[in-house]
This record gives sequence, C-alpha cells and structure tokens, in this order.
Amino acid sequence: MTEQPSQSTSRWKRQRVAAGLWVVLLVTVLIALAYPVGLGILRVFLAVAVPLLWCGAIALTRRRRALAVGIAAAGVLVGGFAVLPGRTVGRDRLRSVYVDELRRYEGVRYVWGGENGFGIDCSGLVRRALIHAHLRLAVSTLNPTALRCALDLWWHDCTARALGEQYRGYTTERFHVPSANAAGEVELLAGDIGVTADGVHVLAYVGNREWIQADPGASGVVILEAPHENRWMNQPLHIMRWSMLADPATNGVQATPNGTPDL
Repeated sequence: MTEQPSQSTSRWKRQRVAAGLWVVLLVTVLIALAYPVGLGILRVFLAVAVPLLWCGAIALTRRRRALAVGIAAAGVLVGGFAVLPGRTVGRDRLRSVYVDELRRYEGVRYVWGGENGFGIDCSGLVRRALIHAHLRLAVSTLNPTALRCALDLWWHDCTARALGEQYRGYTTERFHVPSANAAGEVELLAGDIGVTADGVHVLAYVGNREWIQADPGASGVVILEAPHENRWMNQPLHIMRWSMLADPATNGVQATPNGTPDL
C-alpha cells in the first residue's frame, strides 16, 4: 500500500522542523563555545547540548545508513576512549606542552572572566593553557587520563584566589617571594604560577626569567622579562605549582618568605 500524499507531506514537514531545530542548537553551541566569559550555566548547557547534537545527527541521517552508523560509531569511540584506563601523564612533557600553550595566548585581549582566544583573564589563561596541553597529549599519545584531566579542569572553574588556596588539590604551594622580579630562577620551574598575596591576580613563569599574564592594565596577554616595572611584577607572590606538574615526593613543601624551601 502506497503512502498517502498527505502523510508524506506531513512527515517531510516534521523532518524539516527537526533539521531546523538541530541547526539552531548547533549554532547556539558554536556561539557558547566562542563566548569568552566562562559561565557555569554555559558548561551545563554544553554538557547537555553536545550529546543531543550527536543523537540528533544520527536521527536525521537514519535514511543514509552508512552515514548514521559512522556518526554513531564516532560518538561511541570518543565516549569509550574517555572511560578507558589511562597512563600517568609525564610531567616533563606536560610542562613543555603547557608552556607552549601559554605562549600561544600572547596578544589575546583581556576580558574579565574570559577563558578562550576571543578574550581571557589571568586565571583563565593559566587554566585554559593547561586544558589545551592535556587535550594535545590525549590525542598525540592516545591517553584517556589526559582527556579526563582536561575535562575536569574545564568543568571546575576557579579564580586566582582559589588557585592560591590549592582549590581541589589542583595546586601546591612551593614558596613565597617578595615579587616576580625578586624570584630566584633556581627555585622556579617553567609552568609555575605566582598568585599575588591579595589573591586578585595570577601570572605564570615560562622560563628564562619571563612571566606571562593576562594584564588588565595592558588590555591583553603579555610576556615580560624580569626585572620589569609592571605593577604585578612587583607584588608579593605565593609561588604555586600545578599538582600534576609537581614531584609527588615534594608536594606540600612550604617555604620561608625569602623563597627558601622550609623542609
């Protein structure tokens, strides 16, 4: 029995509506990804919308079986990869990639609360670069652990003050220094971050006496070589190290105000 024209037209209209809604959702997701300010509600939206887009793509392409199977398989592979057992992420390689990602943000404009290439703030810079470093290693080394670390850092936003207070164990305090200008290069490792004593700003050490920061005064991300007259380079700092970049044997080591580890 052939399908009635009215039924065919009705089904065609439903498909057009479904396709239109899928496109609207896709555009909304792209806008949310491009929006520089990191908001909790946007994270929740993306966590819900991306699986919906995947399911919608499968439904819309179900008449093209090969395409639908390919889309379904891609989603299953990504999801399966994320939950597979992984390996420990090598500290030295992560540190190198992290510093490289930090430097990529040089020149990006300053936006309070921002955390992407369209605008970024001080805490967004040090977090986003570490997220990207983990993503790069997850792909290049096929390591699910790195992917899970990236997702964890993305989901749990935190301020400069929170980083200085060792939020969720992400960071560990190494020592205090009078300023970035006075920090001894011997004690520092590339990738260490300095949180100001008042907890309102954070900058990262990238080696060779250079520090990178998203500076509201400079209206963007700048790399400065110590000594420098920049105001943030002349403030007391808590030198913190990302726990994933720290030697477990030295985690928790505190320091005296002159920067010497207090063992």
